[in-house]
Amino acid sequence: MVERIRTAQSGAGGSARAAERTLDILLAFLREGRALGISDISRIVRLPKATVHRLVTVLVQRGFLARDPSNAHYRIGLAPFRLGNLFLAQTEVRQAALPVIHELAQATGETVNLNVVIDRRRVCIEKAESRHDIRHFVELGRPSPLYAGASGKALLAFLDPPEIEAVMAEGLRGVAPRTITAPERLLRSLAEIRRRGYAMSTDERVAGASAVSAPLRNGSGRVVASLTISGPSYRFTPSRVRQYAGLVLEGARRVSAALGYVPPAGRRNGAVPVGR
Repeated sequence: MVERIRTAQSGAGGSARAAERTLDILLAFLREGRALGISDISRIVRLPKATVHRLVTVLVQRGFLARDPSNAHYRIGLAPFRLGNLFLAQTEVRQAALPVIHELAQATGETVNLNVVIDRRRVCIEKAESRHDIRHFVELGRPSPLYAGASGKALLAFLDPPEIEAVMAEGLRGVAPRTITAPERLLRSLAEIRRRGYAMSTDERVAGASAVSAPLRNGSGRVVASLTISGPSYRFTPSRVRQYAGLVLEGARRVSAALGYVPPAGRRNGAVPVGR
């Protein structure tokens, strides 16, 4: 038993060292600001060439580095660029949404949260807590299924069809009493969200919790986040759900406008356009 524990600890330590060495290689490109060969990297990070070559090969496979076949040097790939764009987008949408989040929380007394898609999961990146003793708790940064709950479905409904299919192909697992696990039923739900402009849910992600959520669009019209009011289901009466739907749609309209989105001419105030 002791030997197995030592072996596991040794393996964990080895993984940590490999991660540190990989990050050192990426940081070397940041410091140098130019393409580097294996010998250059080996000298900068003080690792054997064989080790550098092995780690660089993985970074190329994952898109963090790219190889120039003309001189066998390496440069930064597209993955860091995509991560940087994601960071900027999340920072921008968070700043635009924060005043509205707090206004909605004050007006409703319920939890209000801001969510984005990361690796085909719904992740909350900002929130304002309910003032009630009994409230719906949303954990910042914790991935959740896109298909379970209003926050995720308000994002999933507006993804490109291949992305929706990819999410469904991973499997629709029940995580709460009313999680939608039938593909045909989920597709009908997503179509209704696109038609209506917002998502509703009860007991889909957390038993006893309900939510109303609307998508946020940027200047190009792409859905980049969802704005959600959530709380215990017993407080989400039909009349309050209608009220919250109007509030969250208006909030989404304001945040989207701050992000540069201009609705098509003739669309009624507060409505969210369908199917893009």
